[in-house]
Amino acid sequence: MSLSLVVGLDAGGTKTAALGAVGDATVSQSGPGAHASRDGAEAASTQIAALVDDLRQQADAPLAALAVGLAGAGRVETRDAVQHALESRFPDVPVTVVHDGDIAYRAAWGDESGALLLVGTGAMVLMRTDTGASLRAGGWGPAIGDDGSGTALGRAALRVLLAALDGGPPSALPEMAAETLGLASAPDVIASVYEEKTPLASYATLLLSAVEAGDWQAEAALRTEVNALARQVGWAATRAGDGVRQRLRYAGGLSNESAYATALEAALERHVPGWDLGPCASAPVEGALDLARSLVASGEG
Repeated sequence: MSLSLVVGLDAGGTKTAALGAVGDATVSQSGPGAHASRDGAEAASTQIAALVDDLRQQADAPLAALAVGLAGAGRVETRDAVQHALESRFPDVPVTVVHDGDIAYRAAWGDESGALLLVGTGAMVLMRTDTGASLRAGGWGPAIGDDGSGTALGRAALRVLLAALDGGPPSALPEMAAETLGLASAPDVIASVYEEKTPLASYATLLLSAVEAGDWQAEAALRTEVNALARQVGWAATRAGDGVRQRLRYAGGLSNESAYATALEAALERHVPGWDLGPCASAPVEGALDLARSLVASGEG
């Protein structure tokens, strides 16, 4: 009897990672981001389905289960819309769609108590108590929140850059932006954002590069952002009280940036002193694959 393929996807705002397993063998693929609120259910499901089809071709095996962690899927209605679209593309296959923070938490702690800080294009805090209750802080989206996220860091980079170009506090950012991005003036920056619609998160690396170069304005901006994010962890910890294990892992695209991780941990030590802190050892997509396997184990596949 031939083996079947189980697939997990981590669909973030900037990129999507897909991981499949046929027995002990794995296949992987990556593609553009899929954001439910930004792109809509049909567009998000189309992007996801294309990656699943790529994995099916690689594995040369029938699909047995699909689990998706999706950015922008905080509302039940949004998740259901994407799930129904995927179910129509993959009939007779068990499919589940959850928030991307849920698969990251699963990769970090499984079903146990702890905290997960998701730091990518957006940012949010997830906690689970000893009784299994879930708490969330942040994740308000780029228009009103996402402190410490790639989007927030990119916005901060542009503010420091434009202030320097306007004659404000000096910074290395104008020279760096001109050399690496071709943004030599304030009109160039404004056109990049408002006319070319360049995602703000794409400027985050500019801020982090300036931090690594010792730019004090960039350092101050980074400290402000990670402190606001760490403060949200403190809020969630206060709500949880003694019912949560004092341990936190952070995951997402920014977690691999050393300058960011250093600043983040320093801020966390102020807001949740004594907690066990560190990066997540497993990628969020591994949590999605584990969730897909559980669909099969539970008899849904």
